Amino acid sequence: MAKEYAASISYPVTPANLVNFGEPVNFPLIFGLVLIVFGITTLMHVLVVRVARRRREAGLLRALGFVRRQIAYSVWWQTTSIALVGLVVGVPAGIAVGRAVWQEFARSLGVLPDSVVVTWVIVAVAAGTLVVANVLVAGPAVLAARSRPASLLRSE
Repeated sequence: MAKEYAASISYPVTPANLVNFGEPVNFPLIFGLVLIVFGITTLMHVLVVRVARRRREAGLLRALGFVRRQIAYSVWWQTTSIALVGLVVGVPAGIAVGRAVWQEFARSLGVLPDSVVVTWVIVAVAAGTLVVANVLVAGPAVLAARSRPASLLRSE
């Protein structure tokens, strides 16, 4: 008689969209990619604004004898300097803040707060930053080099 009752009992079925809800997502990778996109966008904005605001200086340099290549190289060096300063300040600060945040998070979970810093990843990210900065500077450098000194020095 117990079997008759067991056959008539139905258990609730979990919907398929809720089954996948609890699976882990690679949040650090997604967060890193979002930061990369924001960093590239910010660097490109800085480059375009810097070239636009320094048009008169580029015109003055052209009037003093700079050729197009030298104007482009000056924009390139400015960009490389921005990227290097960002790396020199950002890498140690990122390691320190990341370590402190991880230690606090690990302590709240009750696990060993052992942080690992992978050197080759940091070097790869630094090299990638310099490469991306130098690729992004091509457009603004060409625009700065193509400008004519007479139009740049004309008073407003």
